[in-house]
Amino acid sequence: MLTFGHIADTHLGHRQYGLNQREDDMMSSTRAAFQEMIEERETDAILLPGDLFHSRDLRPKVLDQTERELARVPDDIPVLVSRGNHDENLTPRKVTWLNYLHQRGHVVFLKADLDADPETARFERYNPDNPGEYAGFYDIDIEEFDGSIRVFGLQWRGAKAGKALQQVANGIRATNEKHGEPAFTVLLAHFGMEDEVPTLGGTVTHAELRDVKEVVDYLALGHIHKRYEASDWIYNPGSPEAHNTREGRDDWEHGYYSVSLNSDPSEGDNAVDFEVAHHESKRRPYYRIEFDVTTYESPGELEAAFQEYVQSEQSAVTEYCRQSKYAARGEPRDPILDLRFTGTLQCSRGDFRADELAAYAQDVCNALYVQVNTGIRTANVQQLISEIDEDEVFKDGQLNTAALEDSVFETIAQESMYAENASDVADVLGNAHQMAQAEEAVEDIQDSVSSARRNLFPELADGVVLDIDEDPFDDGNTAETAGSEESRTEADEAAGVVNE
Repeated sequence: MLTFGHIADTHLGHRQYGLNQREDDMMSSTRAAFQEMIEERETDAILLPGDLFHSRDLRPKVLDQTERELARVPDDIPVLVSRGNHDENLTPRKVTWLNYLHQRGHVVFLKADLDADPETARFERYNPDNPGEYAGFYDIDIEEFDGSIRVFGLQWRGAKAGKALQQVANGIRATNEKHGEPAFTVLLAHFGMEDEVPTLGGTVTHAELRDVKEVVDYLALGHIHKRYEASDWIYNPGSPEAHNTREGRDDWEHGYYSVSLNSDPSEGDNAVDFEVAHHESKRRPYYRIEFDVTTYESPGELEAAFQEYVQSEQSAVTEYCRQSKYAARGEPRDPILDLRFTGTLQCSRGDFRADELAAYAQDVCNALYVQVNTGIRTANVQQLISEIDEDEVFKDGQLNTAALEDSVFETIAQESMYAENASDVADVLGNAHQMAQAEEAVEDIQDSVSSARRNLFPELADGVVLDIDEDPFDDGNTAETAGSEESRTEADEAAGVVNE
């Protein structure tokens, strides 16, 4: 019998919400999973199809911790890794940290050569004596099997995944003709499957996998951060940690698989049967609190009702966090609160102090962080929609959506902290909306909004202090990149911009 562990999307180095604790969570959840695989599941190999890291631009501390954790894995248990979109984002580089870890012997980086032949991918066998920058496939030899367990890797291809999969299917056939038929074939890949998360986009259809299915027994996926399985050969374990409030919901399972392979003589000399078990990861809990603001006439009445409601939820939050999957060394971890305000606000938006309400909830519930989602509209906005000037909004019987958007955005801005610049803020919102409709990159939309905010409200960025610990490798001559994710996130929060 042979057992392998299948984990994905560890996102080491993700300093979510700019918090040191969340970066530590990514490492500790991965450490706990590796330890369980080795000590409790008796795994013979660990498979990780993409997004080992959250970014290609690693802090030295993250790389050091990663090497230390990989060094804990016994030498006879290979860690087989393929590349995800976060392992190499933005402009591709010739050498990545996966190449570095491969050459150091910490992992085996598996990658398909898709450039040599437009029809057939090339896969080179891993050679421990000369590992090179990467390998194409890795053979695990087990005496009881009539053939090896052969593991191939396909790197992230985005919208080109369908074409790459056809090359991979042809490449696996060519490899098996050259090196002999394996007893069992695994393919590591990083993409989403159709219908699993419809809003994700860029997914692969089952039709595009038909040829791959003929030559692969187990498709080990990553990319979508929730567990799903399909057709008894496609498996995605879900990321060890939730990375936003949607992923933190109970219907998003997170963890890893242990896969046990056994010879099956009833199906022929070369047949292998396998069983798959999913194990939940040890992770930080998310807890949702929803509060409807509709029935409260004044800010004071709303605040008093909110405080009473949060107090009534306190025991439920504590009990929820006591689940074993959320415990750290037997103790419950402080949750991340998903605080959602809904309904119609009767008072002025400027009198609605969401930050103060969030701080109260954080204190009462002992939360690590509160992610606020304000899905409310004011009574004035609602009235605007009903009283909008038809002559302005309708042109020749057609809805002039631009005029409607301008009116709504300006009304929203007037009832916010940006009231004195309502017209300018409305223009920023309208431009962001147009960029989104044109399907421009999220990063470009964020940059556009951030740039406009700095120009309109430079005083809001004054006094922003970044909570960045000193790196153990910092010799005093280097500095964090000014445009890092953490600095952008904390500056945005200081200026009142909250992104989920």
